[in-house]
Amino acid sequence: MKNLLIKAAVVLSVIMLAQVDLQGQTGRYGNTPEDSIRCLRNLMLYGDRYRQKNYEEALPHWRIVFMEYPRASINTYLHGPDILSHMIQNASTDGEKKAYLDTAMMMFDRRIEYFGDAANVSGRKGIFYFQHNNNIEEAGPGYEALAKAIELSGNNPSPAVVVTYMNVTVGKFRAGMVDNEHVIEVYADLMEILGDSQGDALQNAREMIEAMFAESNAADCDALIRLFSDQVHNSPENVDLLTKVNELLSNAGCTDSDLYLSTAEKLHSLDPSPRSALSLSAMYRARNNDNQVIDYLKQAIDLQEDEIERANYYLELAVITSQVKNDRQLSRQYALQALRDNPSLGRAHIHIGSLYASESNCFAGEEGAEFKNRTVYWVAVDRFNEARRVDPTLTSEANRLIETYSAYYPDGETIFFHGHAEGESYTVGCWINETTRVRAR
Repeated sequence: MKNLLIKAAVVLSVIMLAQVDLQGQTGRYGNTPEDSIRCLRNLMLYGDRYRQKNYEEALPHWRIVFMEYPRASINTYLHGPDILSHMIQNASTDGEKKAYLDTAMMMFDRRIEYFGDAANVSGRKGIFYFQHNNNIEEAGPGYEALAKAIELSGNNPSPAVVVTYMNVTVGKFRAGMVDNEHVIEVYADLMEILGDSQGDALQNAREMIEAMFAESNAADCDALIRLFSDQVHNSPENVDLLTKVNELLSNAGCTDSDLYLSTAEKLHSLDPSPRSALSLSAMYRARNNDNQVIDYLKQAIDLQEDEIERANYYLELAVITSQVKNDRQLSRQYALQALRDNPSLGRAHIHIGSLYASESNCFAGEEGAEFKNRTVYWVAVDRFNEARRVDPTLTSEANRLIETYSAYYPDGETIFFHGHAEGESYTVGCWINETTRVRAR
C-alpha cells in the first residue's frame, strides 16, 4: 500500500508538471497529461532496469523516452551510452550493430540540441564511435565529431579526444585516405592547441601525439617545406607560426633545409638568445659559411651572462678562429678571455699550448732562428702543465702532449752555445711573448 501511495503521488506530480509545460508551451514531458504519465512510466521502468544493469530490458523503455520525450531528463543521455554500448557488443549481426551505433550517434546529437555542452558531448560522441567501430574506412562520423570537439574546446581540449583524433588521422594516412600534408597540419594544430600544457594528462597526451606523428612517417621534408614555405613568406613576423614550423622541421630531421635556417634566423632576430645564436652558428658551420659561424658565436658571447657558459663560447671561437682564419694570435686572445671568465677551463690552456707548439717557424730570418723555434715548446709545455693543474681530468691528455713536445726541446749543448743555462728565465719572443725557464731535452 505504501508503494502504491508513493507512485500515485509521483504520477500526480508529473501531471502537474505537464500542465506547467502546457502553460509554458515547453512540451518537456509531452503535450498532454497522458503523455506525461507515459513519459514518467517509461523513465521509471528503464531507470529501474538500468540500475540493475539489465540493459536489454531497459532498452525499449529508454527508447520511448528518447524518441518521444527527448527533453524529459538529462539522464536519458547519461544512461544511453551504457545501454547502447551493451547492445552493440552483444549484437548478433553487423547490421544490428550498425543500427545501434547509428542510434547512439543520434543520441549524442540530440543531447547537444536539447542540453548543450557541444564541445564535451561531441568529444564523447567521437570516442564512443571509435570504441565500437575500428574500421578506418568508416571513420567519417566519429572523425567529424572529434574535429568539432577540438574546434569548440579552444585551448582546453580533452586529452582523450586529441589523442584519439591524432590516432585516427594516422590510421587514415596509412590507409591512403589522406595525404601526409593533412597529417602534418593536424599534428601542428594539436601541438599549438596543447602548447605548454599543464597537468599530467595533457602532458601525456602531447607525448603520445608526438610519438604517433614520429612513427607515422608522414613528416617528409619536402611535404613540410611545400606546406609551410608560403605561410612563412607571407607572415614573417608571426612568432607562433615560425616556432611551429621550426619545431616541425627539427623533429622531422630537416635542419639542413633553407626553410629551417630562415625560420631560425627570424626567430633569433625577434627574440635573440645565446642558445639561438649558438644554434645558428652550428647550422652555418654545416654549410661551411665561416663568417656567419663566427658572427653568430660572437652574438652568443654578447648575449650570454653566465661566465662559465660564455667561457665555453670563447674557447669555441678560439678554435674556429685558428682553424678558419689561421690567426693564432687572435685565437689565443679568445682563449685567454675564456680563462678570464673561467680560470678552471683547462681545455683553454691545452688550446693555447697547441697554438704555441704549431708555431715552429715564428723566427724565420732571425739570428739563431733554429734555436728560437725550439723554445716555443717550453711555453707550450707550460700550458699543458697548467691545464692538468686547473683541471685534473685532463691529466692523461696533458701528459701525452708534454711527452710529445718536450722531445723537441733544444739539447744542452745548443742551449750552452746560445749563452743560456738550464733553469734560467727566458722570454719567448715573436707574437707569443711569454716568459718561461730554459730546459734541455
